Amino acid sequence: MMKKIKYPINRFALKLALFSLCFGILQLVIYVVYPNDISIDMGMIHLFPTVIIHTIVLCIVIINSIINYKDLPEHFVVILAMLANIPITFGCFYTVLTIADL
Repeated sequence: MMKKIKYPINRFALKLALFSLCFGILQLVIYVVYPNDISIDMGMIHLFPTVIIHTIVLCIVIINSIINYKDLPEHFVVILAMLANIPITFGCFYTVLTIADL
C-alpha cells in the first residue's frame, strides 16, 4: 500500500506535474494528427506559463524539504516527479520540430 502524502504542497506539486504531463502529451498527439500552426501556438502558450509555475512550485517544495527534513523521502519523490517532466518536455518539443521539418 502506498503511503499517504503528508504535505499539501507535495500533493499539489504531484498533481501539477501529472496534469502538465498529460496535457502536454495530449497537445503532442493533437499536433501529430493535425499538424498546423495553431497547435504549435497553443503548445507555446501552455509551455511558457508552465515553466514559470513549475519553477515556483519546485522552489517551494525544496524549501519545504529543507524545513521538514525528517520526511525527506517524500520530498525527494516529489522533486524527482517534477524534474522528470523536463526531459519529457524536451522530447515532445523535439518531436514537434522533427514533424514540422517533414
